Amino acid sequence: MSKKYTLPREVSYIIDKLNENGYRADVVGGAVRDMYLGRELSDFDITTDALPEKIKEIFHGVRTIDTGLKHGTVALHINGENYEVTTYRRDGDYLDARHPASVEFTSSLSEDVARRDFTMNALCFNERDGITDLVGGIADIDRRIIRTVGDPVTRFSEDALRILRALRFSSVLTFGIEKKTAAAIHGCRGQLLGISRERIYAEWCKLISGDNAYSVIDEFSDVFSVLFPMLSLKLPDRRNFERAGALARMLSLFYLGSDEPALAFDTAMRSLKTDRATRELGVSAIHTAEKGAPADTAAVLRSFARVGVPATELGAELGLLVGSFGEDTVKLIDGAKSSGAPYRISELAVDGRDLLLLGLRGEEIGLTLSQLLNLVIDGGCENERGALLNAIATLH
Repeated sequence: MSKKYTLPREVSYIIDKLNENGYRADVVGGAVRDMYLGRELSDFDITTDALPEKIKEIFHGVRTIDTGLKHGTVALHINGENYEVTTYRRDGDYLDARHPASVEFTSSLSEDVARRDFTMNALCFNERDGITDLVGGIADIDRRIIRTVGDPVTRFSEDALRILRALRFSSVLTFGIEKKTAAAIHGCRGQLLGISRERIYAEWCKLISGDNAYSVIDEFSDVFSVLFPMLSLKLPDRRNFERAGALARMLSLFYLGSDEPALAFDTAMRSLKTDRATRELGVSAIHTAEKGAPADTAAVLRSFARVGVPATELGAELGLLVGSFGEDTVKLIDGAKSSGAPYRISELAVDGRDLLLLGLRGEEIGLTLSQLLNLVIDGGCENERGALLNAIATLH
């Protein structure tokens, strides 16, 4: 607590300016938590007892953006960045399990802190007063525990996304979850069905990337069954899982938990409104893993030609993760990449114009180029113009 913390110049300017006009202001939330933990800082949310209109008046020379004015938030645009300043408030009833239907401004910091999600995210800081901890957040951080501010069932009923946030924090920070908070997560898990699919996917991606993801998925499998009802959740070997990247980890749950993993993955990702590129990459990687480990360099090059290098590499990572591929497969793929051997028609020493001169037309050109590529990949011909032109005669 005696450690000296320094805020970015712009944040200090905002806080000092509010102080000069008779108001208190603090950085609040994740930035203070990460500051205390010694982690890299990013967003700085500022809380104050100044009303939104007063904030805009005080910073009359600064561009302001009414990002959430009805909830008390004004964004200040300073040196190319936006800094959100929010008035202390009490939240009304949550009617959609995500946002309060109304807010009431207050001059009490303790009332503002009482509406926040977890004790570790309810810390406040300014350079004059240091860290202000009204809910035992420092003690919970020191014990590496995630605990809600107040009753956990109430907190999760107000905003069901907090369920996934708790699990994400547990995964990323390697914190445990306090007993009553954990029980409420299990009990309130059905409320996740009312949350935006995009928000769920964003939290899920961060969660599965965390160092503690394996334990979180294992302990809260009933929660993830709500998100992925098409799966019978099964986890691979823990050491393999922890060495793998986030997307391979995700794919392993579908590979092991479904009779049709590619279809299950595609269905789940469409439900979560993910981008097409991610869906196609995952499906191709699953199919690659299902085909089995490539036997030689030619098989790797054919995979490069069929699904691309990223999908081949991800498929191998998935195969390694679920125990169906060995480390030799990774070495084989690395060797094929570094060899410079062609695996695309565009890399051949002849092209469609050469075949036109030989009298080939239409679909025959594409078919012949594909045959030449396979011939080169299999070692039946050098990728050299003369050799390829001579080989054409053997194909027709």
